[in-house]
Amino acid sequence: MKIYSIVAGSIGTNSYLLLSDDEKEAAIIDPAVFIPEFAEKIDGLGATLNYILLTHGHGDHTGGIPEFKERFPDAKLAAGRHEEELLRNASVNYSSVILGAEVNPMPDILLKDGDELKVGNLTLKVIETPGHTAGGVSYLVNNEVLFSGDTLFRGSVGRTDLPTGDMITLLRSIREKLFTLDDEVRVLPGHMQDTTIGREKRTNPFV
Repeated sequence: MKIYSIVAGSIGTNSYLLLSDDEKEAAIIDPAVFIPEFAEKIDGLGATLNYILLTHGHGDHTGGIPEFKERFPDAKLAAGRHEEELLRNASVNYSSVILGAEVNPMPDILLKDGDELKVGNLTLKVIETPGHTAGGVSYLVNNEVLFSGDTLFRGSVGRTDLPTGDMITLLRSIREKLFTLDDEVRVLPGHMQDTTIGREKRTNPFV
């Protein structure tokens, strides 16, 4: 797999472009804003953008959806099955505050725990990880890389003081879902540096 990342938007969100080994299929994870470099990479390779994947619906992770959908109309927008209410309401997902405009996209696909998505030779397993928001999900790619959104950070965890957040639920998601993964799994979070599951099990002071 090939992964490109850009820190984008006013809050410094990690947005990712995931490519299959043959660079013919792609997914974008958490587009904070429209990122021309991602679009140009996809077009330059002649790749198909299969999915725009959301780990959750806050405005700092969704601002680029309208332009990416316009540029790649066949790409499916996917989010967790319990995130639809937050996505629908711009005053709850904070897009108005973060982006200065309402972004309330409706997913083409609502995901549940254990669902699998294909991007070429890559298999993305959906892991429901509520807590930062009620419908948060993480994506495990070929049991090697985890896109954790705002659930698990390097040395920290996501905040839970925003609508639908709950700290007890968040910590349970980390302990019972993410910390059961292999220690070598690389964690690509929604903010800050990458890490590994093993490192966080050993050193994360919140868990």
